[in-house]
Amino acid sequence: MMGSSSQELQTALTDISKTCHHMWEDSKDLQGRFVNDLAELQRLQCTITNFERAQHPEQAFQAKQAMTEMQKKATGVYEMLAQRRNEIISKLNDGANIASMMQGQLINDKLFTWKNAQKLAQIGMPFDDREQLLDEIQLEFEFLADNIWQLNMFACWMCDLCRRAPQLNDGLAQSSAAKLTTISEQLNRLLFVLVSQSFIVSVQPEPVLKTQHKFVTEVRLLIGDKLGIRQQLMNTNVSVKIIAEDEARVMSVDCDAQKEIRNSLISSRANKQVGSISNDFEKLTMDERGHLSAKFNNSKLTRIAHRKPPPKGASDMKCAANMQAATDQKYALLFFITPFQMGNLSKEEQLDVWTLSLPIMVTVHGSQDCDAQVAILWHRAFASISRDPNVHDVTAVSWENLAIMLRNKFSLFTGARRPLSESDLAYLSEKIIIPNMPDQKPITFTRFAKQAMREELAFSFWEWFFSIMQLIKQKLLKYWDEGWCIGFISKHDASQSMCMLPNTSFLLRFSDTQTGAVSIGFVCQDDDGQKVPFHLSPLTIKDLDQLSLASRIASCPQLKDIRYMYPNIDKEEMLRYFESEERHRVGGPESPGGYIQSEIVMVAKTNGNFRRASAAPSMFGADSPSPLSIQSKLDWSPGEIHQSMMEMTDELGHVLNVGGMDSMHPDANTLLGPAFKNPTFHPHDQQQHLQFVDMSHPQMMQQQHHGHNHNHTHNQFYPS
Repeated sequence: MMGSSSQELQTALTDISKTCHHMWEDSKDLQGRFVNDLAELQRLQCTITNFERAQHPEQAFQAKQAMTEMQKKATGVYEMLAQRRNEIISKLNDGANIASMMQGQLINDKLFTWKNAQKLAQIGMPFDDREQLLDEIQLEFEFLADNIWQLNMFACWMCDLCRRAPQLNDGLAQSSAAKLTTISEQLNRLLFVLVSQSFIVSVQPEPVLKTQHKFVTEVRLLIGDKLGIRQQLMNTNVSVKIIAEDEARVMSVDCDAQKEIRNSLISSRANKQVGSISNDFEKLTMDERGHLSAKFNNSKLTRIAHRKPPPKGASDMKCAANMQAATDQKYALLFFITPFQMGNLSKEEQLDVWTLSLPIMVTVHGSQDCDAQVAILWHRAFASISRDPNVHDVTAVSWENLAIMLRNKFSLFTGARRPLSESDLAYLSEKIIIPNMPDQKPITFTRFAKQAMREELAFSFWEWFFSIMQLIKQKLLKYWDEGWCIGFISKHDASQSMCMLPNTSFLLRFSDTQTGAVSIGFVCQDDDGQKVPFHLSPLTIKDLDQLSLASRIASCPQLKDIRYMYPNIDKEEMLRYFESEERHRVGGPESPGGYIQSEIVMVAKTNGNFRRASAAPSMFGADSPSPLSIQSKLDWSPGEIHQSMMEMTDELGHVLNVGGMDSMHPDANTLLGPAFKNPTFHPHDQQQHLQFVDMSHPQMMQQQHHGHNHNHTHNQFYPS
């Protein structure tokens, strides 16, 4: 039935199950009749013997004739029974083959496709029908479980009939029993695989986890409540552990290694502990939609043991090559159910059900986020969900595939309604495709994420693009969505576009010489009436933290007489929106006018020299370049901020995480402190009084510190 549709296979398997049921009933009836016929033959044999001993030849002759007729009848029944046995064996074998074919299509095609779409959804690919498709897949898992169970039941029952007395010396019963045992074993294996493959990560964790932060994930058993499995799982837990991706790959192909790794995690052997998770087990529960799942909403990655990079100047190059930076190390979450038995399917071994999340990255410091994001982004877009060691990682892709990835990641990360346009992507391609190369090769991961975007720059394409996404998400989302920020345009093209407009205007563009910065470009007329373009120094997130972009535009003297924002947007209408928004956010008696009062440092870059002045009522002083002065620098920034203090919060978190705080495991009483009274239950007590410890006390802070201690080779959407 190769090439048959899923519906055709379902119909065929249903018909076989019904036919086997009827054949079982017929076989049971025929065997009962055959046993009765043999009993009658035995009675006639005794009668003949008695007549012969009593010397009654006529009665003996009549008994022998009756016995001959009964022998013919019994032989006919036996032949029908043997034929029925062969027919049911053939039907069961057909059913097992169809079930195997359906299971292959379900797991290797439908579920694989769903998992791949789930992977791509983590970089922004649309997957709106995720729940509906998974429910349809669950129905097929449940259908297969029901029918495989029924076929196996008929095989076991028929085998039992064949082994019952009477046994004839023709060996047919023994041969049938052996064939039925083989079919039953095949159906058992199918059911074992079906149950184990039905255990999936229905909600993947975030691709990048940060220590000491909660993560949310969910696992689901798609076999549902079939075979009474919910009752079998009453006393079981679903546990989650973190393992290295290298171990996850080994587990996927080596059953013995899988058991060894999991047992080492359960026994907390130190050499396998790459990290620890709080609230690391949950129960499987059934909801009103028939979903048997375990939801992890309060789990936290409390510790990670990154493999340390090699020391500088290490002479052992092989050792150095095997060492990876923290942002190159991938991990996976391993979910496993307490081994359990189910009916008579696992008399010799228990069902051992487990699954793995997609590879994830782990960071302990905010500075690692950019590198971690790109490593996992490349994997989600271009790697196969299979952990087959014969499937090699994709190291280079075409610009077309890379553009799809960037467009989807941009919308997902920023939350913007306005996607990257074709002109935006064309501008991005100029930044990553090497110029003056007629035969462009595929873009490698190194070129994308490691190599400097241009020789004179100190950052890669990804660092530049990632910082722009952060800037939009945090400060420019309204500008971007409304089309008020042109963004991806070169300084030269921006100047030409503004000069071609009939009215003087200004625009917002992203700097390509500085990461995460937006620059204001504008044109003015010189004394001869010629339009002259200017570009102010770029503004970063830190700059806009001090004074919003709208406030800077409103108070920038160079933009005072410019009414339009490129291409034809009324500046004052745009500013009125932000004025009402900012007053709503921060208005109050301590902030007259609705703006945060802070010292703003003004920096003007003129002839290569920096001049600094305190914030003044006028933002256009003697040290600032005149908009009419062509000789002056064109990158002056109204309100560029210089900060003298280092931000230590993330660094402190890194030190605490790496410093081994989680390696200490004091008991709960120690954590709660000496003031905690272990409550004793008294039935007559009407009230229980809780004593609270002042955790701001240095001694308490110190105690708290010590306590925090599943084979396709190509990606469906991004072919290699």
